[in-house]
Amino acid sequence: MKINRLLAASALIIAAFSMVVTACSIEPAAVPDQTPSDIPKQTTIATPPAENITPESVPIEGKTEAASQSVNLHKLVFISGTNDDEGPQMYTANEDGSNWQRLTKNKTGGERFPRWSPDGKIIAFFTDMDGYWHIYSIDADGSNQIRLTNTDADDAFPAWSPDSQKIAFSSNRDGNDQLYVMNADGSNQVRLTNNSFKDAAPCWSPDGNRIAFMSDRDGNAEIYVMRSDGSNQTRITDKPQVDSYPVWSPDGNRIAFQSNENGNFEVYVMYPDGSGRTRLTSGLTDNKYPAWSPDGSKIVFYSKRDCINDNGEIYIMNADGSNQTRITRSECSDTGLADWR
Repeated sequence: MKINRLLAASALIIAAFSMVVTACSIEPAAVPDQTPSDIPKQTTIATPPAENITPESVPIEGKTEAASQSVNLHKLVFISGTNDDEGPQMYTANEDGSNWQRLTKNKTGGERFPRWSPDGKIIAFFTDMDGYWHIYSIDADGSNQIRLTNTDADDAFPAWSPDSQKIAFSSNRDGNDQLYVMNADGSNQVRLTNNSFKDAAPCWSPDGNRIAFMSDRDGNAEIYVMRSDGSNQTRITDKPQVDSYPVWSPDGNRIAFQSNENGNFEVYVMYPDGSGRTRLTSGLTDNKYPAWSPDGSKIVFYSKRDCINDNGEIYIMNADGSNQTRITRSECSDTGLADWR
């Protein structure tokens, strides 16, 4: 798959500062790398079970050829390398992993970090099919793929405001990764953070007043919270290891995130002030990229636990960490970063 650029994208943070980590530890004060790590390799991928696949008209290079369908607010969206030699593509599926529907068919680059709009109509994501990482939107049926950012820089990690009117994101357009916000159509792009370090992976609180994000400004990747206008930036985690990818629960009472505090990356939850830190997963391989179910009762995440290669599959667990269940079976070609609506 044509994704070698991911390892060279020095300005991005999709494995989010995690590449500073050697197998089980992070060196003190090391500056985190910013390149994605969970990417399907050039391997032969078996077709998922027929009952889990729904043939669809697939958009080609941004064309709008997919048939319209009603919005389903209880679908997963995720990235998979299944049956595609041109790079990871975007799929939706039911909560139980059935009824796969492929949304993208871009012949270059790879799609990353899909995020449903709160109204369930649009998915934002980023891809390097144009050379740099840029943010796109696509309708829930795979039609109307639109490029939202257009700079000679890398724009990544889109995050919707609760009213679906704005998108926060990270960009290195001004020299280093910082946080920005724009209207949902890509207009009015405004910078929110301004420092010499790396800020990325924003996530809006359900009330729209705050944004959680990760930054290495204090020596290693930690999680911060700020007001949605960029003011009052406050650190809420304080560990010598990597804490990253914060995601707010639908009721605003908890934040899920990933940390390599105990060696491998695991999924944790905490209160928005950083207290009540609780580990939900445990294993000999990485468990990463959590996202909440619409009612906050479950968490979808990515794990390598059942995969002999360096990729993984998508799992769901209860919000307390119980009942961890694998829902995709695509020969370990799924790349995490799932979202749930």
